[in-house]
Amino acid sequence: MVRNIDLPEAIVFYGIESMMEYSRSGDDGDSSLMLRPGVVRLINECLEVGTAALLLSEESGADETSVRQLFQSACELSLDATAVSNLNSHFVCPPAANDSGESSDDQFDEFDESIEFYNLQSNGKSPSPAFLLDSLRSVHIDPRGFGGSSGFGRGQWVEPRRNPMTSRTVVFIAGDWVTNNMNEEVEGDKRSTVKDRCAASRAAGCRVIYLENLSPDEHLPVSIEDDTDAMSLCDAVIDSFGNDNAREIQTISLDAISTPGDYWLNPPNPRDDVGNAVAVDEIVEYFRREREMDDVLSDSGCAAASTDTVDEEIISEDEMAAILADLDAI
Repeated sequence: MVRNIDLPEAIVFYGIESMMEYSRSGDDGDSSLMLRPGVVRLINECLEVGTAALLLSEESGADETSVRQLFQSACELSLDATAVSNLNSHFVCPPAANDSGESSDDQFDEFDESIEFYNLQSNGKSPSPAFLLDSLRSVHIDPRGFGGSSGFGRGQWVEPRRNPMTSRTVVFIAGDWVTNNMNEEVEGDKRSTVKDRCAASRAAGCRVIYLENLSPDEHLPVSIEDDTDAMSLCDAVIDSFGNDNAREIQTISLDAISTPGDYWLNPPNPRDDVGNAVAVDEIVEYFRREREMDDVLSDSGCAAASTDTVDEEIISEDEMAAILADLDAI
């Protein structure tokens, strides 16, 4: 009997930290942002089998051009020029607030006009799954037929091109960047964005793998700070992708993160932090309302009602002493 093995239809590097790391390069010991070991091999595997590879960035002020340039710069420091030219990935950032929904849909929807995008700009960032889901809907893949891994026993039935299924999507997440000398977050608006990304990935119905930093380098100006609460939300915790040698057995490969694979047996469903099933549209709508209300309050300068408008009689010390004296007499 042939057991169907579903290779990932998409892998997502959620946050620059999950794909790149600071490493010392050159004789002077300067630190540079480079690709994590094993990322190149993993992307090449995706190119061979048609799996989509996405790099998502929610950093304020980031756009797809800047993220692409950052990726190319990290590739040049990690690889030779030939290998860099062969790499290709999909770069996604939340659209700017002044972008219209029509232009965004026209840009993303190349094959199916029925695809709907949330298109919530910054209101769709994690822990809302809207940004992650819109990113997956912006790419298309050629689904593989039924059969085993590596094409064994695979049928020839061809399914039309479509978006990657969230149940066959694996999201990689790493901890926040912090400075070693001041313990402050680097290039972020708040601490522990990694937990929000884990929650968004679970709510979208994806598998989540956390990259743990077991050996921080104190000589580097920036390191990864792990979040143990975020680890508990993930399906697996690893310390690296392995290396870029395709001939060796690796910790992470497309076969290893298949369904079933080395880390799980069955496809996931959208779930909350405690494992309860959730309705994705309701989660997205909840965060949209909450964030729009926060924007309205911040723009109008509204605040909660204070006690300044309540007329209260202030009792002096002498009056308080007289009241206490009357109580003693009783």
